[in-house]
This record gives sequence, C-alpha cells and structure tokens, in this order.
Amino acid sequence: MNEDVAELAKRAKAGDKDAFGKIYNLFLEKIYRFIYYLVNDEDTAYDITQDTFVRAYRALPRFDRKRGSFSTFLYTIARNLVIDKQRKRVSLSLDLNFVGEVKYEGDFEESIDSAERSKKVHEVLDSLDKFDKELVVLRYFEDMSFKGIANIVGKEEGAVRVRVFRILKNLKEKLEGEI
Repeated sequence: MNEDVAELAKRAKAGDKDAFGKIYNLFLEKIYRFIYYLVNDEDTAYDITQDTFVRAYRALPRFDRKRGSFSTFLYTIARNLVIDKQRKRVSLSLDLNFVGEVKYEGDFEESIDSAERSKKVHEVLDSLDKFDKELVVLRYFEDMSFKGIANIVGKEEGAVRVRVFRILKNLKEKLEGEI
C-alpha cells in the first residue's frame, strides 16, 4: 500500500484531484479514529479530520517524500490541529472509550468479565499524560512504526522507543493483579 500511496501523493502533488480523493478514502477512517482518541468528541474529531485533509491538500506543494511518508505527513497535520484546538480549550478529556470494544458472543458472566477488564485498561490508559497517550495510540491502535511516531511528534526514534517501553512497563505494573 505504501507504494500506491507514494504514487497517489506524487500524482496529487502534480494536481490530480482524483488521486487526492483516493488518498482521502484510504486515510479518512484512520485519521478520524486517531483524532477521536485524542479529543473524545465526535463532532470535534469530524471537524479536525476535515481540516486535516484541507490543510494536507493545500500543503501538497511542500510535501517532500524524503522527509517522510505521506501518512506521516497527514498524522503530523492532524496532531498539530489537535494541539491547536487544545490550546483554545482549557481542558479536553482524552478518553479512549471505543478502543477495544468487545463484541460479546459468549455467556453473560464471560461478557461481564471482559467488560470489567476493558474498563480497567481504559482507566489505566486515562491515567497517562497527554503525550504518553498519544504515543500509545499511535503505536498500538494505529499500528505505526517508531520511526513514523518519531517524525510525527518531533522526537528521536530511540527516545520514542524508550518512552514507549517505559509506558508499557508502567501500565503492566498498574494492571498487575487487576485483570
């Protein structure tokens, strides 16, 4: 898919609106989900998602494949728009409510146990600071590489790896005995 996205980005940069439409369709759901994880509000997430694609389209002439992939370009724009929105608001709840939703097909007790485990995981994730949540969302919910995350957050890849390792260690300690 990366090769296809790179080609679409190249065509879009040359003015092919259909190519950008295909990019939009490929990334819409992922970008929306990433933003929703951070702002926990459907309307705000929708607005920022739309702004992300408008800004990406306008910024196409500045997109440089040598500096990173097109997905990194999009996620960086989305992240910056979320930060801008958060600056305008005093506080935003960064809840991961629909992360890991479970479809219950087993018996009732099994469903309750699963829901309780999911709730505990969400509570522990909610205890993270904004930056750490962002790293966890990008790495484990958006399945992004450490290199991609580093490009998005403007840190060294090694620093991101160490931080994520420490976050996971902390999460495991908090969850020990709980689930």
